[in-house]
Amino acid sequence: MVLGTLDMIGRRATWFLAGGVFLGIAWQPLAQALEPWLEAMIVMNLSLSMMRIEPARLFAYLRRPWLAVSVFLFSMIVAPLLLWALVEAAGPSDALGAGIVFHALTTPIMSAPALCILFGLDAALALIVTVASYALVPLTLPPLALWLLGIELDVTVVELMWRLGRIVAASFVIAAIARSLAVTRRVVEAHSSRIDGILVIGMVGVAVSLMSGLPGYAAANPAHTSVTTAATFLTNIALQVAAAAAFWRMGRKTAVTVALVTGNTNVALVFAAVSESASYDLLVYFVVGQFPIYVLPLVAVPLYRRVIAAGTAAS
Repeated sequence: MVLGTLDMIGRRATWFLAGGVFLGIAWQPLAQALEPWLEAMIVMNLSLSMMRIEPARLFAYLRRPWLAVSVFLFSMIVAPLLLWALVEAAGPSDALGAGIVFHALTTPIMSAPALCILFGLDAALALIVTVASYALVPLTLPPLALWLLGIELDVTVVELMWRLGRIVAASFVIAAIARSLAVTRRVVEAHSSRIDGILVIGMVGVAVSLMSGLPGYAAANPAHTSVTTAATFLTNIALQVAAAAAFWRMGRKTAVTVALVTGNTNVALVFAAVSESASYDLLVYFVVGQFPIYVLPLVAVPLYRRVIAAGTAAS
C-alpha cells in the first residue's frame, strides 16, 4: 500500500508539488510545525538526488567542466546583471526591484537535481552546477548585492559558507553511506519511482514550511502581495527563456536543464541572509517566490518534454 502510494506520487509529481504550496497556506499549523525541519528536508532531497544520479554522468562532466562553468557564470553573474539593467530601466519600487535582482543573484534551489530527475532532464549537470553555486555564492552574493543594490547582507562570507557547506556535506555523507550499505545502482533503479515519490514528499514539506505567516501578510497587503507574486512568475519565466536561448546550441535537453536551474533559484537563502535588516515588503518576495517553483511545472514540464521530443525527432 505504502509503496504503491509512493509510485503514484512520483508519477503525479507536478500536481503534488503545486498542491504543497497551497497546503502550506491553508494549513498554517502544519507550516509552523515543519518550519524547524526545513534544513533536514533539504538534506534528504539532495541526498536522494545524489543516489539517483549515475556516478559516470557526474565524472563525465568533471572531466570536461567547461559546460558547468559556463552555466555557473551565466546563472550567477550574467543573469543578475541583465535583470539589474532591466530593473534600472523599468524603475519598479525599491523592494520589488531588489527582490527581482536577488532572484537571479542567488543559487539554484537545492532541489534542482531532484526536479530534473522527476522531469526527465539532465540531473547530473544540475547537481554539479548546484553544488558549485553553493560553494561559490558566498563570494559572489555579498559583493554583488552591495554593488548593484546597496544592500549589505547580515551574514559574513564564513557564516554563509558554513550554512551552505553543512547542507551539501551532510547530503554527500548520507548518500555515500547509503551506497556503502550495498545500495547498488540496480537497487536504486528498481525502486526509482518510489524514491521519486519520497523526493516529492520532501519538496512538498519544504514548500509547506516556507508558507508560515504568509496568509496574515497577504490579507493585510493584498495589492503588494499580488503584484509581487506576479513579478516572481514573470522573473522565473524570463530567466528560463533567456537561459534556454543562451544554451540552445548545446542541445535541447541541456538548454532546458539550464533553464530550470537558472529560473528556479533559492530565494529562501536570501531571506535568511537579509531577514534581520530588510523590510518585510522585500522579504515577502522571497516567500511568494516559491510559487513559480512549485506551480509552473504544471505547464512547464509538458512544454519541456515537447521541446526535447521535437529535437529528438528532428535529429
